[in-house]
Amino acid sequence: MSKPARKDGSLSREHFMLREFRLVADLKHQGVSDADIIAAAKDDNLFQYPTTSESARVARTMLLRLEALQDDALVAHAATALKEQAAQINLYAMMRSYALVEQFMIQEIGQRISTLDYHISRADILSFLARYQATNPDAATFAEATVKRIAGVLMECLCEVGYLANTRSEDLIPLIIEPTLEDVIKKNNDHQMLSAFSCLEVL
Repeated sequence: MSKPARKDGSLSREHFMLREFRLVADLKHQGVSDADIIAAAKDDNLFQYPTTSESARVARTMLLRLEALQDDALVAHAATALKEQAAQINLYAMMRSYALVEQFMIQEIGQRISTLDYHISRADILSFLARYQATNPDAATFAEATVKRIAGVLMECLCEVGYLANTRSEDLIPLIIEPTLEDVIKKNNDHQMLSAFSCLEVL
């Protein structure tokens, strides 16, 4: 099964959303159908939003991320593991769902960690996005506001997974990859993604 693809522009509204990711993973782990999960999001306000206008869309997004993992045990782990471990699983799901996130984590984070360069700034993120736009026709049409929102989502990802202490920090903190996640990454033949989790093993 090939990796599901989300349009990179979707990142401007599809944030890290770890809480939502874990809620949907828990329901999937319990055997609840996708249709019932979407219904629960909209009709029962699963995510406890002020309004439910976006709830069905968010539920579908989380289901796509979980599908991207291609491993039922990892879905269960996302629901039950420690928050820090679940955050790594969510990041991996995003890397498999959005080409932009995959390339950012490999080219900017993995490369920095492998060369002991523990610094990244918002300007670095914007520079990556400019290069990405130059080589990806779909991204080339992003409005300036979209680029800024996506840069914010990438920064959010780094903070949520523990690479940055907060959104003002520019000091990268190396991670220790969650062992179950590492096994699935290898099983899915995503060895090139290991560098994004401070793991230099590529075989």
